[in-house]
Amino acid sequence: MHYLVITDIADPRRLRRAAKICERWGERVQKSVYLMELDAENLQRLQSAMIKILHGSEDSARYYALCGLDIGRSSGEGLGRGLKPMADHWIV
Repeated sequence: MHYLVITDIADPRRLRRAAKICERWGERVQKSVYLMELDAENLQRLQSAMIKILHGSEDSARYYALCGLDIGRSSGEGLGRGLKPMADHWIV
């Protein structure tokens, strides 16, 4: 599953730590926005790592699931490679 991860972190040190974590899992598309392709287990690992550094009263991280159609309809200019739509899976 593709995810758009958006962070809003007040402290520069925590911001750098969060950026390093997110860049391990996906591509930075803006200063605090990342595109990632994660399965459920890796999403849980990412969320656990982020929870350890975020301060609930000052910081936030949001995880938006994107389907293949969303990725296929997206466009952009400039830096970045983007994500390709995942192959459709059918159960018959």
